[in-house]
Amino acid sequence: MKKILLLALLSTLGLNAQNQPTTYMCEFTSYATAKGSFPKGTMKFTLIINNNENTFTIKRSTGSTQGKTIKADKGLSFVEISERGNITTTSITTLPPRDKEQKVVHSQNILVGGKIIASQHYGTCRFIDPSQTKKRQIKISKIRRHEIYQKLNVEAALRTLTKVDAKYVYDALSGVFPSKQEMEADLSIEGMIIVSKIMEEMMKLR
Repeated sequence: MKKILLLALLSTLGLNAQNQPTTYMCEFTSYATAKGSFPKGTMKFTLIINNNENTFTIKRSTGSTQGKTIKADKGLSFVEISERGNITTTSITTLPPRDKEQKVVHSQNILVGGKIIASQHYGTCRFIDPSQTKKRQIKISKIRRHEIYQKLNVEAALRTLTKVDAKYVYDALSGVFPSKQEMEADLSIEGMIIVSKIMEEMMKLR
């Protein structure tokens, strides 16, 4: 049911991934330092590769960083140099098919007061169509927004939804719709139904 609603939303919004950067979602499940190896989750981030300029951006919950991309044999490496001269590298395999889960290693070499603090994180990355990570927006007037709110009885629906669902409903009423990635990860079936109904009403004006 959820996949059917998801496909309907994507179809109506007309998502297109042509001429877009290459995007991976990366998750690290273990790491190592001078003290030893530790089999535990460490972090997640989104890796966005600008293929035309050989640059990349890593987006984390705490912010983003950029650097240069280096092509290797059946893989890519990404080098970041901080303002203080510290170096971080990330290397990922690029084995076919593209949607195959790829292995990744993320290494940090930090110098502080003449001391070296180093760590290495191990995990996997999966290819994400860039259109799946982008929100979509439809212009809507305040009057029309209120009409949709009343017609769909959104106030009553909000009483039964989680706080996460409610946030997406309010965003939808403002004309901002979640990315495919967000819909899959965050929205319940009930939340997706009301968001899709709001979208359908807004699309009638286009």
